[in-house]
Amino acid sequence: MNTTAITQLQQDLLVKVITRLKEDNAQAGDSLNESSLAQQFEVSRTPLRAVLKHLSTLGVTKAVPYKGFVLLTDAEEITISFATDGEPCRQDLLYLRILMDLFFGELDASFSENELQQRYDANRGEIQNVLRLLETDGIFRRSPGYKWYVDGVLNTLERHAESYRCRLIFEPAGLLEPTWALNLAKFERCRNNHIQAINEPHLVSASQLYELSASFHELLSACSGNRFLLGTMQQHNRLRKATDLVSMHIQSSVAKSCQRRLDIIELLLNGDNRTAAAKLTQLLENDIRVMTRTYKDVMNVSRQQRESLINSITSTPS
Repeated sequence: MNTTAITQLQQDLLVKVITRLKEDNAQAGDSLNESSLAQQFEVSRTPLRAVLKHLSTLGVTKAVPYKGFVLLTDAEEITISFATDGEPCRQDLLYLRILMDLFFGELDASFSENELQQRYDANRGEIQNVLRLLETDGIFRRSPGYKWYVDGVLNTLERHAESYRCRLIFEPAGLLEPTWALNLAKFERCRNNHIQAINEPHLVSASQLYELSASFHELLSACSGNRFLLGTMQQHNRLRKATDLVSMHIQSSVAKSCQRRLDIIELLLNGDNRTAAAKLTQLLENDIRVMTRTYKDVMNVSRQQRESLINSITSTPS
């Protein structure tokens, strides 16, 4: 299945959708509920609809009037290939450039679509698509008029520290909740993904390393059985995305960061939540120390380095 007709961000969602269909052993003829899938993956219906329409053009699904989409083939028969021409998608570059400009404080707190079109030499459709993605990620907020506002981005040392201190309060505690229920299948997949990254660190890009971290922390919160903890964790992941993409590209050790999380995964799989909670506290405290020590270096990245970073993030490691 060729996925070049959709953006990298939609490709990521496509992988999640197909993975879920395979896990559920979905069969030809099964209905795909747009609203339900959007809720499962914490996205708006716009990118989810784009993925389902793309599957329809490939003959995997079919749009049925008043019923949504129907699967035309068994999920186990769906294959994915990410053939590219070696050049990052313009929309992906634009998304990341806006995210980086926000992080480095180069965008005002409010702006119009027209102002962004002029700043980034982009057409209205490109800007509107990217704005919808940033709105979905909780970064931008649309006003009743023509303006957009920055709704959430961690672009000061104090904000980062506050975010980590907040996570120190609720994340380890979530592992000790009486409603905790370990999702064995998801934890085993998470463990396998981390082991693969540790064994082949040179194949892990900054965006993939971020996704490993974000999915790990969201899985912990999801298993707490408390939807409010999960929602809070998802919000923190959205807010820290720009910072982590920069810092992970500059200095992160794939093996070390993945091993710390893998240690916690193994403890949870063995039912030792109390020790896992203590390990999680140590992990977050270490992240605070590293962030405090290196934040100045991250903020002083030159424009040339930013361009190189953006291109690196949107490219597949060789």
